[in-house]
Order: sequence, then C-alpha cells, then structure tokens
Amino acid sequence: MTEHLQIEDHVERLPADDWQRLMCGRPALRLEVLKAIAATASCALSLRIFMLLDATGIAGAAVCECVGAREPFSALDGLLYGRAQRLAVALGGSTRPTLLFCTSVGTECPVVLRASAPTERRRILDRLLDEIEAHAAAQKLGIGFLNVFVDEELLANALRARGYMNTQTQPVARLQIEWSDFDGYIRHLAQFSQNAARNVRHERKRNRRSGVCIRQIEATAANAAALDALIRPHYRHKNGTDLHFGPEFLPLVSDLLGGDFLLFEAVRDGRVVGMVGLVRSGAVAWGAWFGIELTDRRNDFTYASLVYYQVAESAAALGIKTVLYGSLAIDTKRRRGCQIIGSRLFYRPCLPHARLLARMYFGIHRAWFGRKLG
Repeated sequence: MTEHLQIEDHVERLPADDWQRLMCGRPALRLEVLKAIAATASCALSLRIFMLLDATGIAGAAVCECVGAREPFSALDGLLYGRAQRLAVALGGSTRPTLLFCTSVGTECPVVLRASAPTERRRILDRLLDEIEAHAAAQKLGIGFLNVFVDEELLANALRARGYMNTQTQPVARLQIEWSDFDGYIRHLAQFSQNAARNVRHERKRNRRSGVCIRQIEATAANAAALDALIRPHYRHKNGTDLHFGPEFLPLVSDLLGGDFLLFEAVRDGRVVGMVGLVRSGAVAWGAWFGIELTDRRNDFTYASLVYYQVAESAAALGIKTVLYGSLAIDTKRRRGCQIIGSRLFYRPCLPHARLLARMYFGIHRAWFGRKLG
C-alpha cells in the first residue's frame, strides 16, 4: 500500500487501534475524548482529521476545525485581537475562513507524528503539510496552528520554512513527577525555593486542620455527573460564559475511559466542596476539569491541595510521570513546581496579498505579547 492522505470528519470512522497507538501520551486526543466531545458539544463541530497512511498504519495526523467565513467566533481571531476582535473583524482583519489546527479541549499540539528517525519524521511532516496546504488552497482557506510548543521544534521549523507567520500565546504548565510521595515533592520544591516548599507544607496542613479530606474516588457516571455539577457554575463564574459541552459529556468520558479517568474529591463536614478529573494516557495525565463549591468557599487552600498537592502525592502510584495543567494561573502553577512551556501560534492567509498586512500585524503582536510576559 502506498502512502496516501485520508481526511475524516467523523471520529467514529478513525482507525481505532492505530489512532490510540499514535496518541499515547496525548490525553486530549484520545479517541474516547474526541468521541465524547463530538457526541455532546453544544454546537456542531466542523472537525477535519488529516491522516497520512502507509502500509503500517498512521504515519502522521493533524486535527483541525474548519472555521467558516460566517462563524460567530474564531479562536484564532480571539487570540490575535483579544477585546478588539469585533473591531478587527469589522475592518476586514478576520482570519476566517480557516483550517484551524487545534484540539477541541485541552492544550495539546494538534500535529502528531509516528516515532521514527529525525529525517523520516521531517519527511512525514512535510508530506502531511503538503497535503494540508493543497486541500486548503483548493477550498480557498487560510491555515492556522495553535499550541505549537517550544519543544515542538520540528513542526515550528517546518512552518517557518513555509512562510507561516508566528507569534507567542499564553504558555502552559507541566508538572514532571520526579518523586514517589509528598515528602519527595517537598524536597523537589526545596531544591529551587525553600520558601515555596515551606508554603506548600503550610497550606496542606492548614487545609487538613480545616477539616477537609481529599481522596480518589471511583469514576462512575454518578460521580462524573457530580463533577459536572461543580464545574459548570465554577466555569461560568470564572469565564462569564457556559461550557461548550452538555451535562452528558463527563459521564460519557467516564464510561469510555474507565480506569483512565481519574477523579478526586475534597469533602468538608460530610459535604463535597471540590472535585478534579484527570484523563490519563500512558504516563501522561491531563488535569482536565476542576470545580469548587462557590457558596461556601473558605480560605483553606482546598483548590491547591486538591489540584496540585494530592495529584503530586498520588502520581507515582498511578504510573504518572507528567501532568498537563493548561495555560491559566501560570504564576500559581510555577510556585507549585510546574515547568512553564512557551507556546506559539502559526498562521498563513490563503491570499498572497493578505500576507504582507498579516506579517506587519504579527510583528506588532509579538512585541506586545513579549512585553506582557515580561
């Protein structure tokens, strides 16, 4: 069988075994997560999944959403223009219509290649990008890539060589597990900051003295529904908008993932006051969903104890080497021992004459974002 491109817009049609092997270590791209999102999203997803196939399976894959010219929202426009998005769109600066390569949930790099020698990986990547660009040109679409992290040098270099413009976006946090218990976690923190280590130990003791008990619980449909009931108002409180998936999503994730959906709860006075759900793929876990009781939220460090300290203590026993935490509250995550990983977006308009104006704006955005990050 010769190497060829296959484009799928239904996750149910993906070659399950090949896909799961390729995505090992990429929790947000697990087939179970994609299926759950597709089944419960509050609006229809325009997914297109590009796969380069050969005789041994999937050599490389890229996940995107097709953002139409009249779509009410584009994540790429939002990242580039922020609060000025409406004005930019009114002035003709929208990136739509676009093939926007990104994950529907989480912050994973949307392009994944089979493990092989560096020269072979670059060949596979170039072939995959050739096919993507030919498809976009035929449909007169721009192309954007989100979450290209600083350690994704192969992809970043290939996109630069092809004339894509790039700029910084919000970095993400990863916790690399190098200990076997909580005391080992404290010793790890102390290597870099004695003050941070003392603060963590103090916060956990204060949380326990306040009567909070944190434990792992079975990932049943009922417990997943309880997590949803906590995260929905918490998300609305923090973001001013609703989640983009329905209440059936987390119970479905729990059912599909089984033991790879990890649930922890915090209980005070016999009442659940916080929950966190993680998706595990191989030795990588993604701290996917968190919710805390808003009406009785005390200053007892329940959030930190549940989301960071309990996970840090439990990770080794669960076979976890890396925890992915996303892009919010970066300073908070840094103080808890996370590595902060720089992230970039890449974009190339469809029309050549639009590239000069876009290149000028990207230069301005890079300078602004560089000052923002300090």
